[in-house]
Amino acid sequence: MLNDEYFDEIIEKVKTLQTGLLQVKLLSMLQDRADISRKIELRRMLLQKITYLAQKIAAGASGITRTVPTQYRPGLDEIDVDRTLEEQIGHPALNYEHIYCTERIKQKSAYVLLLDVSNSMHQEKIAVATIATGVFAVKLKNDFHGVLTFSRTSHVVKHLTEPNNLEILIDRMLGIKSGGATNIRDALIHGLSLLGESKTMLKTGIIVTDGWATVGGDPVEISRKYDRLHVLGISFGLGGNDPHTNMLMAQHGRGRYMHVQRFDDLPLAITKILTSR
Repeated sequence: MLNDEYFDEIIEKVKTLQTGLLQVKLLSMLQDRADISRKIELRRMLLQKITYLAQKIAAGASGITRTVPTQYRPGLDEIDVDRTLEEQIGHPALNYEHIYCTERIKQKSAYVLLLDVSNSMHQEKIAVATIATGVFAVKLKNDFHGVLTFSRTSHVVKHLTEPNNLEILIDRMLGIKSGGATNIRDALIHGLSLLGESKTMLKTGIIVTDGWATVGGDPVEISRKYDRLHVLGISFGLGGNDPHTNMLMAQHGRGRYMHVQRFDDLPLAITKILTSR
C-alpha cells in the first residue's frame, strides 16, 4: 500500500491521461493496490473508460448476411436476372411483379468467446482482455453471444440467452481471478455447451490462448465439433505460445488462426476476426 497522499497524487495524474490502453492498465494496477473506498472509485472509472474504448474500437458494420431473391420494391437495385426471366415466361410484357432483386438479409448467428486466464495474466492484462470482451459484445450486439474464461476449470461469464448489457459484462470481467493450469479441452467442451443454448444454424467459437494445454489432454479433437473455431494465439509471459496446437485447432475447426504478437493488440485482433468472417 502506498502513502495515501502520494497515492491520490498518482490517481489524479492518471486521470489526466488520454483515454486509452495505457490509462486503463494504470487504473487497473492502482485499483489492485487501493483501499476499499478508492477501489470503488477506480472501478467506476474503469467501467466508464473500458465501455468507451470497446464501443470505439468495435465501430463499424458487423454480422453475417445471406442473399435471397425478393420481388422488386423501391430501394432494391440488384436485379436477379434468372429469376426475373423465369417469372416473365408466358407473359407478353414485363411488369413490375415479374422483376426480382437480390436482397441481403442479416443472418443471426451464435458465438462464444473463450479466454485463457491461466498462467501469468496480471491485472493489467485482465483489463486489456476486458476491453477485448467488450469489443466482442458490441460487435455482436445483434447476435447470440456468450463469454467463458478458463484455466484448470471453465467459468461462464455470460450465457448466450442473457441480455446484452455491456456494463454488467465488463464489471464481471474486471472481477476475474487469473492463474493456474490450462485445460483447453475442457474449455472447448463447455464452449459447445454454451453454443447449444441457441438454435441458430451457424455456431462459432473464438478462443484466445497460448496453446499450452498443461492438463485435460489434447484439445484438437474437440475443435472439430464446432461449425467454425477461430484461434487467437497469444503469449502471456516468457513461455511464449504453442503455434502448432493453435494452428491445428483452427484447421480442424475450419476457422482462422491469428498470432497476436502483443497482448495490447488483442482488442483489435477480435475486431479483425469478426470483421473478416
